[in-house]
Amino acid sequence: MLLLLSLLQLLYVLLLAPLAAGILVKIEEVLESKKGPSVFQPYYDLAKLFRKESLVPTVASPFFMVAPYITFAFYLLLTLVLPILTAFPLTFGPVVDFIGGGLVFGAAATVKKLAAIDSRNNYSHLGTSRAASVGALSEPIMLLIFIMLGVISQTNNPYVINNVLQTSGTWYGSLVHWFVTIAFFMVLIVETGKLPIESHTMGELGMIAQSMEMEYSGTELALYKWGGYMKHFLLMNVFMNVLAVPFLVPMTPSMTVLLVYPVINFVKILALLIVFALLNESVSKYRLFKIFDFVSVTFVFAFLAALVFFTTRTGGGFR
Repeated sequence: MLLLLSLLQLLYVLLLAPLAAGILVKIEEVLESKKGPSVFQPYYDLAKLFRKESLVPTVASPFFMVAPYITFAFYLLLTLVLPILTAFPLTFGPVVDFIGGGLVFGAAATVKKLAAIDSRNNYSHLGTSRAASVGALSEPIMLLIFIMLGVISQTNNPYVINNVLQTSGTWYGSLVHWFVTIAFFMVLIVETGKLPIESHTMGELGMIAQSMEMEYSGTELALYKWGGYMKHFLLMNVFMNVLAVPFLVPMTPSMTVLLVYPVINFVKILALLIVFALLNESVSKYRLFKIFDFVSVTFVFAFLAALVFFTTRTGGGFR
């Protein structure tokens, strides 16, 4: 049964991640009083890219063409080990914990950066430099967040963390939990390239991820885009299922419950997409050097979680 549920979760993320991206764009267009593209536009874009010819820079090494397949495989692995549709480990759940999952995300980002450098394109180098600069600050903050989640649950297993927060009002209402949740939300903004961090245009002053993919076309570009949709979808699920709204995630195997929870889960994601759309439409993009101020505030919230715990030896919440 666990293997079947693993397959269900894999298909759920693969198929609905592009839809979430399309819905976000649609909500933003509605807020701007525009008609906007269909919510299924990402599927059309992927289908078109898969049919196009793959072009390779003459100066690039074979690694340039392999990189999109490696990163896509990393995201497939994460789909099988993170709590998306269940609060109990599936077949591959014990493979990595939160820190291991963070390393897999980091490995995917590193492969993408190396491939961008290998393209020898100036814009790709520019995007890689920006991504590395932001990541050098955001990744240690993520590690501190994982440490504080370990304080809450005595483990870095995301399933155990969900179970603790789902069943313990003390920890769920604690200052430690909410400081960590705010910090994770701010890191989520950075990692998914939402405003005020990154504008999804081809303007030189705002692009980061777009410039790293600039030399790709055809199937390889489709895999990068699909992998990006999956990355955003996975991180949003971790935020909603483990931290913000851990409730209702099935804690025991039951096909009846699991056939209902995917609908509940997507409603959670829709709520987060609305928050992102409001953020994108109401906050101006930061200048590049201001991004580091944003990341500094993120660190403050993660540090406050540690400070509250180690000064009170409790979560600082209610009982």
